Amino acid sequence: MFHPGRFSFSIMAVLLLCYCAATRSLARPEHVILISCDGLRPDAVEFLGEKGAPNLYRLIKEGSYTHNARTDADFTVTLPNHTSMITGRGVNGENGHGWTSNGSPKIGEWLHRNKKAYLQSAFGVAHDHGLTTALFASKKKFVLYDLSYNERNGQPDTEGDDNGRDKINIYHLDEKTDPLIIKYIIAMHSQPFGFSMIHLRDCDSAGHGHGWDIKTGTPYMDAVAGVDRQIGQLFTLIEVSNALKGKTAMIVTADHGGRLSTKTHTKADEPKNYTIPFYVWGPGVQAGGDLYKLNPGSRADPGTANPPYGAKTPPPVRNGDAGNLATSLLGLPPIKGSTINAAQDLKVSAPPAGK
Repeated sequence: MFHPGRFSFSIMAVLLLCYCAATRSLARPEHVILISCDGLRPDAVEFLGEKGAPNLYRLIKEGSYTHNARTDADFTVTLPNHTSMITGRGVNGENGHGWTSNGSPKIGEWLHRNKKAYLQSAFGVAHDHGLTTALFASKKKFVLYDLSYNERNGQPDTEGDDNGRDKINIYHLDEKTDPLIIKYIIAMHSQPFGFSMIHLRDCDSAGHGHGWDIKTGTPYMDAVAGVDRQIGQLFTLIEVSNALKGKTAMIVTADHGGRLSTKTHTKADEPKNYTIPFYVWGPGVQAGGDLYKLNPGSRADPGTANPPYGAKTPPPVRNGDAGNLATSLLGLPPIKGSTINAAQDLKVSAPPAGK
């Protein structure tokens, strides 16, 4: 016998299930961790394979990635590329951030004074929208960012409530990355950051000391394995915390690669220097996604080249995409003045069927 009440209840149950499924598919993280693995080459990850780098391969299997991303088009050194990551700008040109030095800033030097204009950052966007921010760095020269965005040099907050001028709530330096990670984990357990950046120096240090030697048991490969272990610690942090599990995304990339023969990475037209990995993992991110296949209209695999900014073909995925990807994942507007991923069009999930 037909029962209208039961039928209506069934319809409502199905609709509720569909709504819940759609909500899960549109899940948005509340926390984004940007991890820079200084000097990490993607072919080193491939050499280790899933057995030797299980956590980097977890990023690949459970998230979206490419092993053919690019540094800045003109610089393959640390501070210029990290400045691109947080500002969403290339180095050179009228719209570039203009920071070309790779040493510790001298007294009176910071980003805005060098540019002669304020450089907005992902830290600023997150902070001004009420999120806590942090930078955990393993090189002293990263004080550049704390100086540039402190309570004196940071721009006034004009977005809703006034959260102050200091855009980086916590700045922590430790040149040893194992205690750096531990202190980050303790801090995240205490008060989870909305947007945070971690810099891990070990691959770069090993490369400069012994060369980017991609062979079993070399100092460089041991450093890559160490970075993998530290990313595993971050996975554990997320999984054991009710505040973070299912609510946290990670963006993992590098500032440059490096060469065995020279033990350097300064030659900006050398593919081993400008070819880097780019991984995205977290709620709403396509599992096993290829970033170039997910972005056929807005990004193009560059092959072995590093195209200049403004080329006629779509740009490659760059480490400079990271800042506006982080703000996009958090549901925040793009970084003002940015030119890389300024439309927040780097997609990390496939569009729904029929779209």
